[in-house]
Amino acid sequence: MSVELLAQSLKITNWLTPIWLLSIGISIGFVLSLLALLKIYIFSKIPFFNTVAEKPQLRIVLGALIAAVYVGLFLAFYSWRYGSIMDTEIILPLLFVVPISFLIGWGSWSLLSKRRSGESLLLAREGFLSWMNWTCLVMTVFAVAGYLLSLVNGFGVARIVDDPEGLMNSLARLPYAGSFTTEFEVPPSSASNTGDPFDVDSNGKEIDFNGEEISKVDVVSNQKVEICYIPITAVVGRGLIFEATAGEEPTTYLKQASGLGPIPDEPIDKLYINNLGSADAQIKMVWNVQPEYTQVWIIPWAALFVVLLYVLYLVWASSFPKMAAIALSTFKTEISQPLFLLVVIIGVVFMVASIYVPYNTFGEDIKMYKDSGLTLIRVLAIFLAIWAAGKSVAEEIEGRTALTVLSKPVGRRQFILGKFAGICLAVAALFVVLGLWFVLWTSYKPIYDGVENSMASVDWTTCFSESMGVIPALFLAFLEVTIFVAIAVAISTRFGILANFLMCFAIYVLGHLTPLIVQSSDVVGAFEPVLLFGQVIAIIFPVLNHFDVQAAINTNSEIPLSYLGWSIIYSMLYGTMAMLLALLLFEDRDLA
Repeated sequence: MSVELLAQSLKITNWLTPIWLLSIGISIGFVLSLLALLKIYIFSKIPFFNTVAEKPQLRIVLGALIAAVYVGLFLAFYSWRYGSIMDTEIILPLLFVVPISFLIGWGSWSLLSKRRSGESLLLAREGFLSWMNWTCLVMTVFAVAGYLLSLVNGFGVARIVDDPEGLMNSLARLPYAGSFTTEFEVPPSSASNTGDPFDVDSNGKEIDFNGEEISKVDVVSNQKVEICYIPITAVVGRGLIFEATAGEEPTTYLKQASGLGPIPDEPIDKLYINNLGSADAQIKMVWNVQPEYTQVWIIPWAALFVVLLYVLYLVWASSFPKMAAIALSTFKTEISQPLFLLVVIIGVVFMVASIYVPYNTFGEDIKMYKDSGLTLIRVLAIFLAIWAAGKSVAEEIEGRTALTVLSKPVGRRQFILGKFAGICLAVAALFVVLGLWFVLWTSYKPIYDGVENSMASVDWTTCFSESMGVIPALFLAFLEVTIFVAIAVAISTRFGILANFLMCFAIYVLGHLTPLIVQSSDVVGAFEPVLLFGQVIAIIFPVLNHFDVQAAINTNSEIPLSYLGWSIIYSMLYGTMAMLLALLLFEDRDLA
């Protein structure tokens, strides 16, 4: 007699499968980062490579060459994936790819220099990367355990993921997903024709599709046509044929269950086309191809994020060692404070307890849960940032500690920028811990609501869409907090921690009200003081509503990558202005 244990419970598997996919991506990125560290260590022992940093002209040339290679690889991938690099949509990605490539190309030689030989390994074992190491290690153990447990059905105790092989097969097919167009020119067919066979289209593209991966086909023709993957005979049912009438509007066919309909489950390497019109048919077919599990897109994105995090941190730390040393000291000081632990505990407890809170939203509790969790993380991070800025900048200036640091070969600019970087890293560590915890329990929330609403089961794809949908929102919240770090550091150069809290609170309120103030000034534009106040607010204070995606959460809409890109640019521009103000205020500050 078999007993149903946790391994037979779909609730556990559906809850943890999205987290397993995320852990696979983080694990791959972690392994690639370790390989990059190994490559850096090996190349630092080669005489030519470890002397380039000491030759400025050669370093610039080789750095530009490496950057050009990275940009070329990106352009080649973009052309292969999207067919052209001449569209305007490539501009925004290039705004990030080009400077990141040049930063890596120029800064990587510092990691290989004799002076920095072995320091890259030390940098990877302390400070912020030590937190990342433990996080990635935990996620790697979870990923491996999930796969191993699936092989033995969780030993009858716990099963994390149901079909890891199918998920990995979908990952391998992910580069081939997208929209593909085939075009045909077919003369009029005879009445008894079984269809003209085509294994290539008019542009020489081979007909090679896996029917299981086709989600939709759009057919446009200037003549009435019939298209099928097998010869069109009298015994072929009409349901197996693509039919399109003359016109500019496409005829759409969706994939049906069990291979029914014109899109089969088997491979399609030839099409049979009948032109039922009186003139040559110009046919255009758009094939929408996606792997069996489209959710595997999170794996390459998570891996890319982890690799960039490791590489950019190492390049920055090796290129600006004095600033990095101050940032490391600030980071260690802030995360060792009881306040950091208190903030983490508050976030952890709140996110678990909030699952069981009845929001009375008629089945929309998940939206309220996500909104409250995002708001809590944002507010806690801003509180931590202001407190850290007051303690590490204002109190060090008042306590003459800053004077001791600046008596060494450290400039005022390096001191302020290092403090800013260290606080940002402490905030980033908070987002990593609370963010992953929030994603975990957001994945569980649909399961809990399903039980409360007496639903039979909630599929893991629903848990995936709900949990992974908060990751862009977390990233936007982090960008907002970095702006407050810059503002808090600037204020701390002149004022104490209490004044800092009051000013940042006012900026937070006005920043979120800026759009309303501007709109109200337009409505009552005849009243000059209101108009002037609205314009001043819009210029001086950050528009924090750019980082609030409550509307997207309420409508279950995806946040476009372009929106994230422009938000990064906005936060960098405003943060740069705030840091320039901080440097200006600190430049003539009397430290004695």
